[in-house]
Formats: sequence, C-alpha cells, structure tokens
Amino acid sequence: MKIAIVAAMAEELAPFRANFPATVVWRKGKTIIEEVNDTLYLVESGIGKTNAAATAAWLCEKVQPDLIINTGTTGSFRTDFALGDVVYTDKFVYSDVDATGFDYAFGQVPQMPADYPVAQKWLEKIEFALKDSSVTAHLGTIVTSDSFMSDTQSIAAIRQVFPTIAASDMESCSLAQVASFYDIPIVNVRGISDHVGDAAPDTFDNTLDHAAEQAFQAVNLLLNQWV
Repeated sequence: MKIAIVAAMAEELAPFRANFPATVVWRKGKTIIEEVNDTLYLVESGIGKTNAAATAAWLCEKVQPDLIINTGTTGSFRTDFALGDVVYTDKFVYSDVDATGFDYAFGQVPQMPADYPVAQKWLEKIEFALKDSSVTAHLGTIVTSDSFMSDTQSIAAIRQVFPTIAASDMESCSLAQVASFYDIPIVNVRGISDHVGDAAPDTFDNTLDHAAEQAFQAVNLLLNQWV
C-alpha cells in the first residue's frame, strides 16, 4: 500500500523527516513531495485551504497514493482533552462555508457533499493500532477553517453549528474534497497544540513541537500496522 503523509508546516513534518530520510521528488509553490521509498511519501502542503487543495491535486496526480494520512497539529474545542493528546476525525467538514440561503447545509460547498465521512474500516484500523499504546487518542470531528481559532465570537458561532466538535485545523477538508475526486481515502490524525480561545496563539507556539511529536508517534503506530 502506498501511503502519503501530509502536514502543513515543516515543524509538523520534522519528526517524520528525522525518522524517515527522504528525497525531494517534486516541489511547486508551498508544496514539497518527498519519497521515503516506493510505499511511503512525506508531503509539506503549506498552511490553509488553498495550499492544501493544490497539494492534494498534485499529490493525487503524481504519486497516486492508496491512502493519505493528514497530520500535524490541531486546536481543541474540548477542554477535557489535554495538550499533546491525539484526535482523529470521523469526518471532514468546513466550518466557514455558508450557502444555507440556497438550502445547503452549513459547511457544505454548493454542489458538493455536506461532509466527507471517514470509512468505518479506517476508524476501526486506527482504534486498533492505538488502543494499547501510550498515546492518548480521541475520536471526534475535526472541522476546517481558514482561521486560527483565537476569536471568541467565531468560536462561539462554530460551537453553535457544530455542538459536538472536537477540534479545528486549516487544511484537512480541502485535502479530503480533492482526494474524493480520485476516490483516494484519507484520514486525519493530529496532536493538540492548543485549546481554542484568546490564549491559543501563545499556547500553540509553546506546544507545537510536543504536539507534532505526539502526532508522529500515533501515525508511526499506524504505519507499523499498514506498511
């Protein structure tokens, strides 16, 4: 099985690059695709939905992976989840798309699905791989926005629409949307770098490396099962 691991930032890919020496095989814009071997690729996408969508298209065309693992850091909407815990999503959905005036669901891009569920078999595989590990992992919905979650009014609005939300990132649903065009499955496994709110930027800066390392530990357990 050919797997591509995608993260937005160099800091989020750093543990992977330290453990899986790779060669750059393609670069454009913010996208860097590196080959570890013929079954494993590391991909830096750049931050935000547009960079993620461009990366997904190039990745699906040039590498044609059997599975995409999106990873890196995430801001937790759950105060009972600790910094450094891992969250893996049950579906991909945007939290900043509103075409409800045309009877679309909140978060639904017109003429596209309301969300992109992760197949049950992949959720079960993740649960099995992590269940006896030292990594504390939670299943929940990670939403995607082009905003870092520090504004309290925006956070409250998102909570109202998605009351069971677990966390937020800035890339994953764009990756999932493009991957769906190619029928390539994608999962999202991220380390908590902050709790959303006013203090989130400072917490993120202080916790980034730890959260990235925890995400690496979780994804490495998946690779041990799947590669």
